Amino acid sequence: MKKTLLIFLLSSVILFGRNLTMERAIEMAISNSQDIKISEKDVEISKLNLSRAIKTALPSVIYTGSYTRGEYERDIARNNTRVSQRGGYYQSIRISQPLFRGGAVIGGIKGAQAYRDVSDLQYIDTQIQVRLSTILTYSNIIKNQKNLYALQGSLAELRERYRVQEEQLSLNMITRADILKTENSILEVESQIIGTNNVIDVEMANLKIKTGIPRNENLTLEEFSVPEYLTRSIDFQADMNQATTQSVRALIAKNSVKMEEAYQTAARSEMLPRVDAFASYGNVSERTSFRRSVDETEWRGGIEVSWNVFDFGSSYDSYKIAKLETERERLVEERTKDNIDVNVTEAYLELIRLEKLRESQYKAVQAAEENYNIDRERYEVGIISTTDFLRSEEQLRNSRVQYNQVVIDYYYAFERYRSLII
Repeated sequence: MKKTLLIFLLSSVILFGRNLTMERAIEMAISNSQDIKISEKDVEISKLNLSRAIKTALPSVIYTGSYTRGEYERDIARNNTRVSQRGGYYQSIRISQPLFRGGAVIGGIKGAQAYRDVSDLQYIDTQIQVRLSTILTYSNIIKNQKNLYALQGSLAELRERYRVQEEQLSLNMITRADILKTENSILEVESQIIGTNNVIDVEMANLKIKTGIPRNENLTLEEFSVPEYLTRSIDFQADMNQATTQSVRALIAKNSVKMEEAYQTAARSEMLPRVDAFASYGNVSERTSFRRSVDETEWRGGIEVSWNVFDFGSSYDSYKIAKLETERERLVEERTKDNIDVNVTEAYLELIRLEKLRESQYKAVQAAEENYNIDRERYEVGIISTTDFLRSEEQLRNSRVQYNQVVIDYYYAFERYRSLII
């Protein structure tokens, strides 16, 4: 019974499909995106790297044990006497606490923290890009569906005109050339309809992949309205300051410099001594049995200093490389700020242009509709030719398609502008 109900529910979903809003599509795309899942793994790795860097400042406990057996016998001390044995056992437990690393520990922690911040920011940036990509795909489908509606209306009008022209041709009121011109327009519109349907199918498949919706499920997209005069809500100077100092890309560049500075500190520490405090417990010479080694174990402790005094300048070369990489990242940060400035300015100016173009194109549609209505009446009474009428109809059709394109371009330009200042 349960299986039957499940099959029925699944069949109902496939049969009736689902309605999808843009907001829901964005949510599903973010949940389904492989890029975001990869970015989540990077965030988890950065957390573990930070935890590991912090733990390098804590004490470490190391156990060492070994049993050796040689080919020849050798003398070892045993109960104040010398005996010959081929094998021996050694074990110890050592506790070590770093006291001085020349800044390597602090540098490692700072570098890991900067890497953690960069990973978090890249995760946000990935979400932004997935959102923009989903908006573009969704809005392209809506635009082409509106274009399809306009083309189908135009096709219906042309076919009706063609029916009237057939009657006129039979009465010798028009020539064969007139009806051929209409046939050509019909074929042209049919070709555009096929192309528009193809685009819708491809973009719909793309949207289903993004959102994780099964390919065989019927999907209906809900239209969305694009407000007018979106630039009135924009404070360009405040947005520019936000983008160049606190946006995701600006903060990524800033934290990348912090990472390189930390690596530079770690590289410099290779030229300095290392100081550790240690304590160990174990036997200090080989024994032939575990019991005898336990009987003669002892505690030892002290301070251990190690210093790579001479390595032909290899450590210094590493430090110079790290220093140059830090300087390079600072230059990259400045370049990033300049690019952000240019991109935000370009996006804002493009938004202003499209806002004016949207208003202009809307007027063009109104003018084309008025001109078409007048030319249709003129054509019906024989004042203008078939060519003039078809040109008027084509202008109306193209103006509607162009208006749909401008509206979507305007909306996407606004969303792109917003993404640059986040």
